[in-house]
Amino acid sequence: LDYSQFSAADPPSSSSDAEHIQVFYRLLTISMETTRCWADRLPGFSELQREDQNLLIDSAFLELFVLRLASRSMLSEDKLVFCNGLVLHRFQCLRGFGEWLDSIRDFSTHLQSLNLDASALACLAALVLLTEQVPGLKDSKRVDELQNKVICCLRDHLGCGPSSSSSKAAPPLSRILGVRAELRSQRTQGLQRIFYLKLEDLVPPPPLIDRFLDTLPY
Repeated sequence: LDYSQFSAADPPSSSSDAEHIQVFYRLLTISMETTRCWADRLPGFSELQREDQNLLIDSAFLELFVLRLASRSMLSEDKLVFCNGLVLHRFQCLRGFGEWLDSIRDFSTHLQSLNLDASALACLAALVLLTEQVPGLKDSKRVDELQNKVICCLRDHLGCGPSSSSSKAAPPLSRILGVRAELRSQRTQGLQRIFYLKLEDLVPPPPLIDRFLDTLPY
């Protein structure tokens, strides 16, 4: 964990609004790079057509960003842990994330209450990426096949976990799959936040982030 930029001061120390927004964009950009590296290692993903790979990553990126952030963050200490290990206090994120931050925190509380282990989280992340409902896919049947394989892996994993009375029981598969609908809402809120910051015109969004606004549902 990288605490080099951590500060619990309220309001945050001398950083300007523009600097806070630049940090927001930088965190999203780093997460996109991380997502691409991870997706390339997902069994079967690299065998999809390149256009389909790009479509799936672009569609799922904000959902995966929230999923990973929610799984790592230390809510009781108001600490958010990002994919590069950077730890920031909630106060440091308010200017960039806006109201989206409260929604992410609520989602984090729910996700952490499920007590998913690393394997279940990995399967959930793969299912967020592998959805055949993305418009424009050239081979949705192949994506559906990969999705079904992951669901089978997750079902097997949940079925063979520790069953001792001292261990917390794994949640039912349906509850884990239901997280995907919550993440779709998170994605919309993230897009709205990027759109708002672009309208505010204090810091232009980097091209990698700006192009996501083309997928706004209105």
